[in-house]
Amino acid sequence: MDQGKLAEAAASINVLRARAFPDFPSRGKVEASDITLDFILDERARELVGEENRRMTLMRTGSLVERVNRLNLNDAQHPITGISKTNLLLPIPLDEIQLNKDAVLDQNPGYN
Repeated sequence: MDQGKLAEAAASINVLRARAFPDFPSRGKVEASDITLDFILDERARELVGEENRRMTLMRTGSLVERVNRLNLNDAQHPITGISKTNLLLPIPLDEIQLNKDAVLDQNPGYN
């Protein structure tokens, strides 16, 4: 998708959907115009539930905070708290910082 090969991305997703939808292609077929990062992330969630570390994928794509805030229940009874751009990186363990003797290894922002 990032290379602009939207038709190829749609074809790859359609291979999976042909297996998942008994009445494919009348239902479930995607077109190149459907392909966005959000669409791919949603499709990965459906296809790889329980098989991938979702947080790492969302961190890698830089979409963790935005998707958590947009897609999760966020009301007075179930507020989302404590997620920010700091959560796009994990803290570097202190042992790793101390063992790095050849260069300065700074802690990721937000983890003092």
